[in-house]
Amino acid sequence: MDRIGLLAFSVFGVALLVLLARWLGFARTARLASAAHAADIARAAIPGLNVAEAVLAVDASGALVTADDGRVALVCRFGDRFVVRLLNRPQVSRAGPVLRIRPDEPMFPETALDLGSAAGAWAARL
Repeated sequence: MDRIGLLAFSVFGVALLVLLARWLGFARTARLASAAHAADIARAAIPGLNVAEAVLAVDASGALVTADDGRVALVCRFGDRFVVRLLNRPQVSRAGPVLRIRPDEPMFPETALDLGSAAGAWAARL
């Protein structure tokens, strides 16, 4: 009977820790408030970036930002934060409104952005 009690106590403790972590906000996902927010994140991450245009994904999980010198940056969710990568010869595929972008960085994962009607223009630009 002692083993069953110990097992029950352990399961209860783990469940309590999971609930505490959720309550403290460790399970939240990052969302961009607007295209201007994405532009601000890109400016902060890349020194000297003068943003000309930004497009936000429909679910606010990421964005593409164009600089006035023609460079394009990807702003995407990574855990509860956003990361920014300049896109130099990325692999791009399009399925309807969704762009799948894989930067030329080996360990960076592929990112899917639903850009709606702007997907075609951005696919051609990349």
